Amino acid sequence: MTLIRWIFAIAVLSIWCALIGTGLYVAMYEAKEDLPEAEAIVVISGNAGQDGSLLGETQLRMDRAVALYDAGLAPRLVVSGGSSTGEAVAETMKAAAIAAGVPESAITVESNALSTLQNALFIADIEDINKAAPILLVTHRYHLPRANASFRWAGFSDITNVAADPDAGLQITPSLLWESVKWPLNILRAAAASAAQAGNVPREDYIKYLE
Repeated sequence: MTLIRWIFAIAVLSIWCALIGTGLYVAMYEAKEDLPEAEAIVVISGNAGQDGSLLGETQLRMDRAVALYDAGLAPRLVVSGGSSTGEAVAETMKAAAIAAGVPESAITVESNALSTLQNALFIADIEDINKAAPILLVTHRYHLPRANASFRWAGFSDITNVAADPDAGLQITPSLLWESVKWPLNILRAAAASAAQAGNVPREDYIKYLE
């Protein structure tokens, strides 16, 4: 019973630390007036309809990413997001970008990821992506710290966070609360995947556990 109590206490402490840390990041986030130029704008999907259609958060992320592209901050837009029920969200994101005026030739689609870790890992797999080159990472403020950590785990080294909701203020939302649970799980799953990689375990044997 003592071991169970310790495990429970560590789990609760981890969740509280994640919640406080994420909340502070959200509250203190300040949008940069002069963003650096980058090799690519990377935008991660959020929620979507069962048919893959864009919903609120994903649409906001796409709007921000297209604005960055229109400002000439990168020549390439990388959209990432899969689906377990139908058409990949990334395909709808691509269509939205094209409708907004982004040339199809400037858009790269990653359509298999079902989690933030997979977003990072599968984008890192794209052959002509230079992980040492600067990227602008677009998602919501509550998601940016975990997304940034995930992309660094996947090998990216020059990341500028760009919030899709820079002026929303601090709001206690279900997404923010859920993020406090996802952080410890993210760390555990990334550590397990790293151990599997070090042990030369084939990726197909563990990739589903990163969903």
